[in-house]
Amino acid sequence: MKKYFLRKTIATIYTSLIKMKISKNIGILCCCFIMTSSCNLNGNKENTPVKKRSGDSNMSNKTSPPQLDTATINMDKVKQEIDWHDDVRLKFLSECLNPFLEAKKVTTNCSDCDKISFSYILTINEKGAVIKVKRESELIQCKQLTSNDIAELHAVIESYFKKQILPRSFAKGNYRGQLGFILRC
Repeated sequence: MKKYFLRKTIATIYTSLIKMKISKNIGILCCCFIMTSSCNLNGNKENTPVKKRSGDSNMSNKTSPPQLDTATINMDKVKQEIDWHDDVRLKFLSECLNPFLEAKKVTTNCSDCDKISFSYILTINEKGAVIKVKRESELIQCKQLTSNDIAELHAVIESYFKKQILPRSFAKGNYRGQLGFILRC
């Protein structure tokens, strides 16, 4: 839970920095600084071993040295989440989902509280090309889309991703990501 909260907080801060027209590199550096300063590490750099006295043998069993509260931060995962949000998801909306909805003359609005959201697992090769697209789940509540339209949309999404080269942070692996939107009225 702590890692999830930290990741979401960093992604939110990074997104805010980008919206303020701060370059990606400075945003990443700021996030790294925030992550390292948010870890609850003891600032004491002294590494002195504890000397045992003959009478301390029972003492070591009763008390243990204080454990540091450390958070392992996987910068690759953070970079993937940032790239997914800033590059992949926005490009998907503008190049795939929105044109599909426009072609079907679907207008989403708050009065119908439309939801068109998917979870996909993408398998990516070392060059960043998507080689496999697997739909994990979906939440579609849109009165204007028929079941045939939804099946067609899935085919369009799969075709779209198989033509994409994702950012370097996704190379060689699987990525589970959310796509689409949920209108919150």
